[in-house]
Amino acid sequence: MGIKDDILTAGSTLLREKGVTALTQPQIALAANIKQSHLTYYFPTRSNLLLAIAEFTLSALMDNVAEQLQAKPKGTTLADAISRIMIEGFPPRVFIGLIVAADSDPDIRKLLRKLIRHVRTSIQRLLEQAGIAADAEAARLFHATIIGLAVMHQARLNKESAHEVRDGIATIIRVLTPKTTKRALS
Repeated sequence: MGIKDDILTAGSTLLREKGVTALTQPQIALAANIKQSHLTYYFPTRSNLLLAIAEFTLSALMDNVAEQLQAKPKGTTLADAISRIMIEGFPPRVFIGLIVAADSDPDIRKLLRKLIRHVRTSIQRLLEQAGIAADAEAARLFHATIIGLAVMHQARLNKESAHEVRDGIATIIRVLTPKTTKRALS
């Protein structure tokens, strides 16, 4: 691993353990065991750093879901994997934290748009891998649905809201699955 990977790994760990507010250049440099000047060489602004860490972390989650889809039956695995991630709350917390950070740093909003495009492209690939013919519109609908369900769960954090996440994700997958695929999955 190189310095850039060390920075992203340290940032991802901080993000998971302490949230977006912990992602300061000094804290990440300390966690990565590097000088802050090395960090700013790779990521000159906090905006660039936040986006890179969020993208790195979310890509790892998506890769994990893709591996699960390859290992198990496709019908319920996608719903189960996405539900588990959304109930744990990491992706919605990342997006909420970045949205809040964008209020004080407009550059973050520009980079957040890029991150959202990246996530939707990844979602489209996951849907296709699960046997769902997905276009950009389907990925956008799926993304909006899972984030909305997850944010509402984070607001309540109870068994009922967790059930709503699982049920809602299963429902959106059923809605997006063409009837011919549904018959084949049965």
